[in-house]
Amino acid sequence: MGKLEPAASSAHQVGLLDTWIFIACESRRRLNTDLLPPDAAVSVVTIGELELGVLLAPDEVSRSQRLGTLNAAFQLQPTPVDDRVANAWALLREQLRANGQRMEVNDSWIAATSMARGWALVTQDAGFPDDIDGLTIVRA
Repeated sequence: MGKLEPAASSAHQVGLLDTWIFIACESRRRLNTDLLPPDAAVSVVTIGELELGVLLAPDEVSRSQRLGTLNAAFQLQPTPVDDRVANAWALLREQLRANGQRMEVNDSWIAATSMARGWALVTQDAGFPDDIDGLTIVRA
């Protein structure tokens, strides 16, 4: 995984990196590192998605590369889903329903983790709506 250098003047101290950010590093896709908060975190949901990627790898080279990405993500000591995250998830799902918006279930758990902790969500995934109360999205 490529090295992420955070911006010196980020509005949030911690950024929750979603699966797309890890895959971007793995595939050497461009990241706007100027937008990254100084500290990074990862959700256990992202860990699960990365583990699935290892299991579904089409060949040994891909599997090895994906395993390296998974190991890098584990270095951030994954943030669990706890009662605060569960509460934020329920509120988020209700807000999405009321607004007629959709979000993938795993994405909503990642977003809820970010919301419960007061962290920015760092992503390249267009599936996260920009207008969710209590959710700050950094599109790196």
